[in-house]
Amino acid sequence: MISKDEKIYLFIILLLTVTLRLWGYDLSRVEHFDEGVYASNIWFNAEEGYRYPDRHLYAPPLLPMFIEWSHVILGPTALAPLLPGLLAGIVTVPLLWWFGRRVAGPLAGLSAAAVLSTNEPHILYSRTALTEPLLCFWMLLSVYLAHESFSQFFRTENFSKQSCLYSVLAGLAAGFAWLTKYNGWLALAITFSASIAWGLFSRFSFRKWKLLAIHCVIILLMALLLWLPYLSSLQKFGGYASVAGNHHKYFVGLSGWSDSLFSQIAKQFQLLGFTTSCGIGIVIVLIWQGVFKNGLPQESAIQSEKASPAFLFGLFGNIRPGGWMTASWLIGLSVAIPLYYPYPRLCVPWMVAFCMAFGLIAVILQDKFRKKNEIKNSIPLTVTAVLAVSSLIGPVLAAPAWESREGLFHIAGRCVSDAGEVALSQEHRSGEVVFYVYGEPALFYHLSAADRLTGPIGHLDFAKPSVSRMPYPTFLVIGPHALNSELFHQQWAENGDYFELVAEYDYKPSLLIKLNRKEAHSNGDENWRVKLYLLK
Repeated sequence: MISKDEKIYLFIILLLTVTLRLWGYDLSRVEHFDEGVYASNIWFNAEEGYRYPDRHLYAPPLLPMFIEWSHVILGPTALAPLLPGLLAGIVTVPLLWWFGRRVAGPLAGLSAAAVLSTNEPHILYSRTALTEPLLCFWMLLSVYLAHESFSQFFRTENFSKQSCLYSVLAGLAAGFAWLTKYNGWLALAITFSASIAWGLFSRFSFRKWKLLAIHCVIILLMALLLWLPYLSSLQKFGGYASVAGNHHKYFVGLSGWSDSLFSQIAKQFQLLGFTTSCGIGIVIVLIWQGVFKNGLPQESAIQSEKASPAFLFGLFGNIRPGGWMTASWLIGLSVAIPLYYPYPRLCVPWMVAFCMAFGLIAVILQDKFRKKNEIKNSIPLTVTAVLAVSSLIGPVLAAPAWESREGLFHIAGRCVSDAGEVALSQEHRSGEVVFYVYGEPALFYHLSAADRLTGPIGHLDFAKPSVSRMPYPTFLVIGPHALNSELFHQQWAENGDYFELVAEYDYKPSLLIKLNRKEAHSNGDENWRVKLYLLK
């Protein structure tokens, strides 16, 4: 049963979750390379596969499909490409609350939800068209459902329809995670590795091991049911080997592990700020209220044992499956993430596990300092409300999670305007222009959204005199990716004479983009450049 106090705290946390993620969302435009790839399905026809070229190298189809439907429903608005991430980022918070509650009681759930609600990296990526928020939701859902499935058969020591249903749903959620991002299989790895540790430390009987194995097989089969058809579809693109080859470029291995780790930590600290600390403050208030006799109850909805330090960490055999899954998730990603180039987005799933672990630690601290006297409930609730309002300082001051990402959007508008003037000077209508965008999917997205005929390219062959040309003024748009590409400069040396410079635009990238560099610190005044050329 959910107490009145818990409902009030949950309401405050959920209100904060929605407010922090929707605040000024129209300032968060498609800017990241991958965002342009994922968000552009709508601009391609059946002959082009309804997708950006080589999209399979960057992500499976689930998020691009969701964004495509957002465009169908909302049109090319600022909200359309962000909607799946915003919804996933918001619903992950109450899901984490419920998972924490089922594992270790109300305090664990509320604490985990409070920290994730105000976690600025999670907020930032929830306001993008990237895969991370949706991936985190599916992974958490799969792990939670697996926890419920395992808890069911552990309690009854029988194979039941309910435990089977939870396993089926856990497997489907893992499959959706896999269809969201190629590392979505981690949901399976977390569940299976945690289940082995759980069984060993709990000294399972042969019957329990058999039940555990059956449920794990069900989860695996359901995940494969969703994944294998897509894997088969990759054969026409060279199979999964082409995807793995692309990902291998970002693998630094053990030799680069420590450098990647320290760079990743430095980058995360640039994204964390005052709003995040307010969430931690809310947890401290929850613990403070919880230590009193009339504080939040500790008992879980599954088992009646108190969530004491011995229960959670001291006597390993008594840890519930969700506790082992949290440990597997947190430890596994802590080791695996530095094996790759230090992209900040890689840490977003780790943040979810950290928040869950934070909730479990809150339960330990509450038990350690428990008192017999009472406290007036209005005091901690008032402090929580003050902290929740204070957390809005982050968006008000445009901290990195709420920083404007409109740079490429505005440049696309200037390209449309400048190209339109050239078209008018050649006795065409302003909209009778053609854009070719080299290596900048985000610019391609914005130009297409401006209702201009636009094509993404990775070569300059269209400029050769032997190639038939469109009857309208044709423009080439290049940006930082092309200007930093050795291949582009080789092509430009051969074909550059066919183009005439129309305009150059300075572009100040957001911190989200600058932190993709290996260096943890970037010059805040640094500008990148976009160039518009006319095909002679």
